[in-house]
Amino acid sequence: MNNLFTSKAIGVLLALSVTAAGATPDVNSGEYFNQPYLAGIKVVPAWNAGLLGAGVVVADLDSGVRPTHIDLVGKIASGGYDFVNDDDDPFDDEVSTTQGHGTASAGIIVGNWNGVGIGGIAPSARVLPVKITDEKNETNGKLISQGVNYAAANPSVKIILLEVVGTSTSEEELESFQTAVAKGKLIIAPSGNKGQAGPFDPAKSFGSLGGAGLIVGSHNGAGDLSSFSNGAAGVETNFITALGQGVVAAGNRSDDDYFRVTGTSMAAPQVAAAAALIWGHSPKLTASQVAFILKSTATDIGAAGLDSRTGVGALNIEAALAPIGIITAPIDDEEEEEEEEEEEEDTSDPGSGSSSGGAGVALAALVVGGVGYALIGNSPDLSETLVLDEFGRTYELDLETRISVRHPGPTAKSVVQELDTEEVSENIIQRSDFKVTTVYRADRAETFSILDDPSSQESPSPARMQIQATHRDGLRYAFGLNQSLTLFDQGLTAKSDTAGVAGGFRSNAFANPFFGFTAEGYHGAIAYAPKQGLQSGLSFASVDNEHHHGLQSDTSAVHLGLAGDTFGVGVTLGLLEEDGNLLGGASGGALSAAQAETFFTMLRSHLDLGKHWSLISKYTHGLTFADDYAKSLLSDFSQIESNSWGLGLAGRNVFAFGDRLGIGLSQPLRTIAGDVQVNTPYWDPVRGAVGFKSTRTSLVPDGLETSFELFYRKPLGKRAQFITYMVVREQPLHRKEDKHQASVIGVIRWRFGSR
Repeated sequence: MNNLFTSKAIGVLLALSVTAAGATPDVNSGEYFNQPYLAGIKVVPAWNAGLLGAGVVVADLDSGVRPTHIDLVGKIASGGYDFVNDDDDPFDDEVSTTQGHGTASAGIIVGNWNGVGIGGIAPSARVLPVKITDEKNETNGKLISQGVNYAAANPSVKIILLEVVGTSTSEEELESFQTAVAKGKLIIAPSGNKGQAGPFDPAKSFGSLGGAGLIVGSHNGAGDLSSFSNGAAGVETNFITALGQGVVAAGNRSDDDYFRVTGTSMAAPQVAAAAALIWGHSPKLTASQVAFILKSTATDIGAAGLDSRTGVGALNIEAALAPIGIITAPIDDEEEEEEEEEEEEDTSDPGSGSSSGGAGVALAALVVGGVGYALIGNSPDLSETLVLDEFGRTYELDLETRISVRHPGPTAKSVVQELDTEEVSENIIQRSDFKVTTVYRADRAETFSILDDPSSQESPSPARMQIQATHRDGLRYAFGLNQSLTLFDQGLTAKSDTAGVAGGFRSNAFANPFFGFTAEGYHGAIAYAPKQGLQSGLSFASVDNEHHHGLQSDTSAVHLGLAGDTFGVGVTLGLLEEDGNLLGGASGGALSAAQAETFFTMLRSHLDLGKHWSLISKYTHGLTFADDYAKSLLSDFSQIESNSWGLGLAGRNVFAFGDRLGIGLSQPLRTIAGDVQVNTPYWDPVRGAVGFKSTRTSLVPDGLETSFELFYRKPLGKRAQFITYMVVREQPLHRKEDKHQASVIGVIRWRFGSR
């Protein structure tokens, strides 16, 4: 089971039915403290979310019930039957083993929270009493099969709680179980109280019910099976436990009778009530799905994993009601009925038990660029987005909690990541008129930084390579594999080392923010760059990164420039074509576009101030046209305009030979115009279906980030290097409420070995 939410997730459950008969559970009441097993099964978060089992009927096949008991008044469904006496009055007259076996189990499920005695786990559910045991708590195969068939024929019954154990299962009984399962019922039975390795019949035969039968044992509250409880041998995958020791229960001696009882028959109603809570929230789930949810979210006890004593583990209602598997957002698919079948198959099916209907789009791909992050900040409706788990169960989620930002801006950690590479530089060809240089880079093995997140599951970056050739007449060309090129970053002049110095800045404003949003992929460039005069060139980048949420794009650009003795100016005209991405956002997600085209212009210049200093500047402006992605929450994009700028002072050989110093001020890429229709799903209780709030939302962030950077690099002999870097960011990610952020790092890099 892949549980994508924390234990707090249950608190944002969207309850589809919150109407309860009588008072709701009170965790500060004597009733709650009378039943310590309630804390053990973690039911309180479900109650807090308003989930009380409304609309679910549990057929209790037992000794009947005392319907006038103070904790059962109003909780008993009409239509019960007494097969022992063949009448329609299934009154509980059992006196041999308890003070009312059926009354006790009914109270555990639906008991009134009235300040007296006990309260039920699913108090808004109803119990249908079907009497199949006599006053001595005895029954036979005929009575069992009659009771099961009777309950199965009732369309309002979802759960059949069979509170009997025996020594064998007749063919008649087995047929009745199979009939009930075929009609969509979930059958639950206790394992028995003889401390045997496996359960008694009829529960022992539930393995043939296709996942729609659950056997319940008792655990001792200390991580093991109760000494009296039969174990899971032979039925491990369908065996679950709950605390069945010392349970305070409603009795049949009077209307306010209570007693304390121990046994697996007191654990089984807890599981039945948990199933009622699940079905009350998601009525369209199948019986096998409800059983699977309960089993897959059980708390592991006993031996690790599935075992022959405790089966799948202990009942955990909080986990069972939290989202399971891939989380999706429903989309308005009324206009998408004519989509191709293969597209519909690609949409993750929320399960045949979906309580919402409609298609869904996965939230796993909520990686966004600046556009997506601004959108989240400008869309208050997205803080209460309806989402579905893999079973189609509905929840409310603040979408911002699922967002991650691609390239969130300059940080000290990025300097460490740069150093965590092995670099090999070789001159392949060295002539007076022609030179070819190659640089290989790969991640160091087992590198670690105190800035690393130890829980991060990111895979290492692939090996990187760059080949660059230079002709004496000014012709230059380069190729990069998973390595972006700096040929056009600060101008084409070969006389100044401006581009190399400017590489110490981490802000994308000093590079080209539209060149694919990642270095991974293929990069190429060719340029005619004499030391002085007109310069020109072409470049491209092709990115297809399946590991980072489907980033796929192609970029091509034309570069023109003019170089002088102490200056360089240039302009770049380019086109970025993104397949499923939007300015670096992930494809195939709830905030994705089908495709986007960005036409961009980049102006760059540098001016040498004497021998040691250069003033560098860059301005980038983009115009984006996006097409709607059918399975997205976004539609009808306007034209999107964005820009970035950077101004820096770069120094060489300032304090010592070979050192590098940079001071920069920049605005990272920011949307300055554009809007989109946001279709936020919500649960409409009036229609009993998913609705959509459509709002025209600006893509322009409410803040303006300004980054100040300072770096200094100095060689310490042939093997060592000192590096320091500082960045101060006002309103990072262009979010006004985020105030400022600062980070600084100092590193001494030492090379070992013979090279």
